[in-house]
Amino acid sequence: MKHSNLNLLRGVLAFGLVSNFSLQVAGSCQEASGAQPVTIAFFDVPNLPARIDEPKLRESRPGFVLECAVANRSSEQLLGLRLIMLVVDHSGKLRSRITWTEESELSSYSIKGFAFHPIMKGELRSTDQFYLGIEEVIGQETIWHTVGAEKALRAYSRSQPDVMPEVRTMANKFDRSPDQFAPLKIRP
Repeated sequence: MKHSNLNLLRGVLAFGLVSNFSLQVAGSCQEASGAQPVTIAFFDVPNLPARIDEPKLRESRPGFVLECAVANRSSEQLLGLRLIMLVVDHSGKLRSRITWTEESELSSYSIKGFAFHPIMKGELRSTDQFYLGIEEVIGQETIWHTVGAEKALRAYSRSQPDVMPEVRTMANKFDRSPDQFAPLKIRP
């Protein structure tokens, strides 16, 4: 009985040492690959057909990569997004405002992972806070534009989530697929 308890104790200690060693190796490999991704707060506007889930910003060799999932809440195929990101320091002062457009084809009522590439200048501080919003959603037939997106996002960064931008829609006359046009009849 004493031998079985001793062997059990040896097994538990050996497993603990191996687990601890593998965690240390995994941790050092993660540190060698670069900094941890930074979580970004997303400001959701319910009247927009797109929503961004779990946005994370990480530094890569040519710049920065924003990894996230985009959900399409409409029956229309989405073609792209115009995004706005605010970089706010620890005291609440706006350090930077970045806007950019990304192609993001997404079928109706679906969700898909994307890697966006914001053009960010300057160094990021460890105390910076990031706030992301959607300024415009480009669909196959419709464009949704938020009026006052930056003002609402700025209010959200100050813990005032009740400021909602107005969403205006317009027909997308530029990105229609060729099969939606009537064929031209050529007269002899």
